[in-house]
Amino acid sequence: MHRERILLVEDHRDLAGSILETLEEAGFDADYAADGAQALHAVATTSPPFDAVLLDVGLPRVSGFDVCTRVRRDGFRAPILMLTAQGAADQVVEGLERGADDYIVKPFQSKVLIARIRASIRRYLSLPDGAGIVEAAGCALDVVRGRLSFGNGNGNGHGCALTPLQNRLLQTLMRHAPRVVSRDELETALWGEDERPASDALRTHLYQLRRQIERAGGPPLIVTAGKQGYRLAG
Repeated sequence: MHRERILLVEDHRDLAGSILETLEEAGFDADYAADGAQALHAVATTSPPFDAVLLDVGLPRVSGFDVCTRVRRDGFRAPILMLTAQGAADQVVEGLERGADDYIVKPFQSKVLIARIRASIRRYLSLPDGAGIVEAAGCALDVVRGRLSFGNGNGNGHGCALTPLQNRLLQTLMRHAPRVVSRDELETALWGEDERPASDALRTHLYQLRRQIERAGGPPLIVTAGKQGYRLAG
């Protein structure tokens, strides 16, 4: 039976030891990096790739934000969950903008940590195995490669790469276009019925996705439909 392999990146040794023990008791194979440089090396040299990375923000040598940016740029697609300080909303937003899929606020309960990791891996593994392009609003989403292309239907044009969670979020809107998708529908598609994060998580992910599309030169694609929910433009 396959045991998911998790990379923990945390510079506080006592906390790292506790988290590693929790991961192993939950049935994961856990690897450890004490700083950002070690994390980059581990991701680059581990094959097959890690099933998820649990990444602290405040790391020596290379920050957690920079680790996230660089591994995403190099093609790492599995979930990245950021560990952030309580009340550090700016860290949450920046982590999501850098390509993280989720965040966990310190201090946290062990069962919450494991549930969030498992949910992130489950969402990632449930992406379609075969090639597939979803088209709507003049854009094309390659659901396997996680790439959004603007202005054509082959999935290979000018566009931007998406994280697995962004991929699922945009897939949901595109597959239901042109109708409005409620907030509850989107949250269920992203996190299921029982594992939803803080109330502003959906709004934060939508903000991040909109900015990413805008920075890549794409059109204003996601429209807020008042209290009803969200839809694609056009």
